[in-house]
Amino acid sequence: MVSQDEQRLRELARRASVAIEGDLHGERAEFWGSGLLVAPEWVLTCAHVLVRRDSTGRRRWAGDRELGIRVGGRLVRGRAVYALPGPDAPARWEQDDEAEYSRTMPDLALIRLLDPVRQGCVWLSDRTVPPVSSQVTMVGWLGQDPWDGTCHVPGNDRIDVFRLGPDSEIPPGVSGSLVVDLAHGRVVGVVKARRKARDGGKAVLLTALRALAGSPPLVPALAFDGNDPYQELVRAHDRWHYQQHRTGADRTWIDIQGALPDVIGQWTPYERVQALGLLAELPPPAGPGVVQRLVEQVLGPGTVREPLPRAWRDGHGLLYEPEDGRERYAFLSYLVRVAAEVRRQDPARAEQLRDWALDHSLELPTSDRAGLRELAESPAAQATVVVAFAPVVWADGRPERFRWEIQLVRGADDREVARVCDEEADREGITFEDAVEQIQEPLVLALDRADGAGLPAPVEIAVPVERFDTVAHAWTPGPPGAAGGRARRAVRAMGARRPVVVRNVERGGRMPPAEWRYRWEEMRRHAELRPLPLSVLDESPGYEKLRSAPWESVPVLCGPVGDGRGLDIMLDVLEAGHGLALWRTTAHPDGACDGSCLEFQHQADLLLARLEGAGALPESVRALRAGGDCSWAEGIMLLYDDALLPLPEFARPSYEAS
Repeated sequence: MVSQDEQRLRELARRASVAIEGDLHGERAEFWGSGLLVAPEWVLTCAHVLVRRDSTGRRRWAGDRELGIRVGGRLVRGRAVYALPGPDAPARWEQDDEAEYSRTMPDLALIRLLDPVRQGCVWLSDRTVPPVSSQVTMVGWLGQDPWDGTCHVPGNDRIDVFRLGPDSEIPPGVSGSLVVDLAHGRVVGVVKARRKARDGGKAVLLTALRALAGSPPLVPALAFDGNDPYQELVRAHDRWHYQQHRTGADRTWIDIQGALPDVIGQWTPYERVQALGLLAELPPPAGPGVVQRLVEQVLGPGTVREPLPRAWRDGHGLLYEPEDGRERYAFLSYLVRVAAEVRRQDPARAEQLRDWALDHSLELPTSDRAGLRELAESPAAQATVVVAFAPVVWADGRPERFRWEIQLVRGADDREVARVCDEEADREGITFEDAVEQIQEPLVLALDRADGAGLPAPVEIAVPVERFDTVAHAWTPGPPGAAGGRARRAVRAMGARRPVVVRNVERGGRMPPAEWRYRWEEMRRHAELRPLPLSVLDESPGYEKLRSAPWESVPVLCGPVGDGRGLDIMLDVLEAGHGLALWRTTAHPDGACDGSCLEFQHQADLLLARLEGAGALPESVRALRAGGDCSWAEGIMLLYDDALLPLPEFARPSYEAS
């Protein structure tokens, strides 16, 4: 017998279910499939619902026109604004339905309604896993008639697809129907396909919507205002439910969730809708690494796996049933950390979220309440990103092949390996150019995870001396083609947004020599720095003279240091214990120094003179790079090798190529 709560749940799902009736201006309405209202004005369906056969029998994208959407008995206008995959996919669909739709992923489309409607939205689950073994109901349309079916979920097909059990027939034409978890009162997916000649089928998990982050709009005039349509969609969804629950007269999705016997735990549906509503008002996170970092600060390193969270809501959905059983503390500490993260961007809303979390901590044990308040009052932690290129193969005394590694460093005893090269590169090494190319995409995630409270984290590039001239500060990390889309200007280089310094990877894994440690400690104790001018055309002054230079001396070289006399000088600089040095990668004039060398040395003198200690040098160099109008600073490089926070050993046993 169906309970009153389950009956109400089915009613809410039915009200939010829509029928897609194809070309609004055609001679007669043609049923294409179903969809569901997921946010005000927005309908979610399967992308293949908008693919039809033309007069020649070929499949074509038909979402490029006004569509008829039947909502609550009314036929209203809509336009497809986002599609995953895009409209070019149908050209490759020339096999039977089962094969093509099974391979097509994520197979989702968003339609924006062009006429106002009063129907409410479904509640989208914030969890990343399907309700395996749970009973679900599918709600949609079959022509003019409402359709529903009930089955169990036997498991996953892949990371963003789950199976619908054979205990219900899924007829042709119901793609786009919603799948609602009856035990917990939440929509978990969209019906994608039926099994050929058998009962059961497949559904797309809602986490597949995260792929919208890189999806260009099909109709730019109807697109979301923000840069990430996925985040804008879930924020609109959460804002609507928060307001509806506060002001609605009828029983909402949240009321039903609170009455369902299987909805248990320390975090109630009423607190969840409030927390997600507050999160929806905040500036969105800059990338998935930000959310991953905050969740792992709550649950521990390595607890976040694919699919990576993108929105604040996604991080919230990873906190249910933590291993230590402190679910309520996990949610509240996450909210406090998010508030600290956005404090600089939106102080008022950050404070509102923090205060709400602290107000809801009264049920926690005394120690947890105290820990939460201490967390709220402490500054947000920031890590340093270390990108290491360690030599594996040498040839003629120079490093030729490398392994790479990215670390997040928060202290001498707090290092986390964020990413390493693959096994083959780790064992045999790859060229430096290939290593630089491979590192760009994982570096984006590492930077997201390291940034704290809106401040870009510093980056240390650990390389052998022969690669000190690598202009890593000019990198724009990301996957190939990531800078496309609607960008109005060139992507700002990494070294203009954050301090980028060079370190000697070969100093890693050993105790700092006395010369290096003593010089670094003395520079930390005093504010004064003075340049030690060195020409890359001259012979090196040698170890003894460099070692006996006053502790406040900063070697300033007027040209590249990766080979020739510049390399000889830099090797002596390092051996003599210097942890600071300035140079430029601009090609040095042949034969003798010219006016540009004198200008570089003079400006470096002025730069060091106005600093209040060595610790200010990385940020000062960043500001020079960001300015872009200092010709003397073109190609400026900074060695900043902290003897009190030495690098670990990155290199595997290396060998000389025969």
